[in-house]
Amino acid sequence: MKYNNYKNITMYKIYRKLRFSVVAALSIFLLACQMELHSGLSEADVNDMLAIMLSNDISAKKIKSKKGNTYTLSVDESMVPEAVQLLREHGFPKESTASIKDMFKEEGLVSSPMEERVRYIYALSQSVQETLTNIDGVLIARVHIVMPENNPYIDKINPSSASVFIKYHPRSNLNDIKSEIKMIVEKSIEGLSYDKVSVVMLPAQLSR
Repeated sequence: MKYNNYKNITMYKIYRKLRFSVVAALSIFLLACQMELHSGLSEADVNDMLAIMLSNDISAKKIKSKKGNTYTLSVDESMVPEAVQLLREHGFPKESTASIKDMFKEEGLVSSPMEERVRYIYALSQSVQETLTNIDGVLIARVHIVMPENNPYIDKINPSSASVFIKYHPRSNLNDIKSEIKMIVEKSIEGLSYDKVSVVMLPAQLSR
């Protein structure tokens, strides 16, 4: 009886080792067939990209970098062309935008008032762009802001203005929310009126 128990335990240990070896070998094989598609991604972006891949039957994995909180997206090597095209159609990878906090980091140098103003307007446009790209269907958003520096001793005031360009997925009818987009921009910029916001929206030309 003791011999049988010992034999069973030994066989079980061998089985576990074999199973572990098979799983490890399979994992190595699968990784070898995967190709890095994009790196340095935020967790939100990599999750969205992974969902797009998997919903279109493309084998993909997200891998967290050893340093920092960025991620890498890898896909089946044979599906790289399809994956690249599919992500492009959905506006990925998204361009990184500079926040107002990033633009005004302490650098040990004193900036002139004009430099501070330019940096502020640029960071503001980046912030509005990021908001617009979060709208479903928006692939690319560009925002250009003009904020004249008015003379307090002159009665005439030059109003601020903004021009917006949006490229959207053709399956998303964003023209129906054009007024809402203008309102988002208007409310995001001090001194900007609704009629001073111009919006141009074009559908993306996707491959057949």
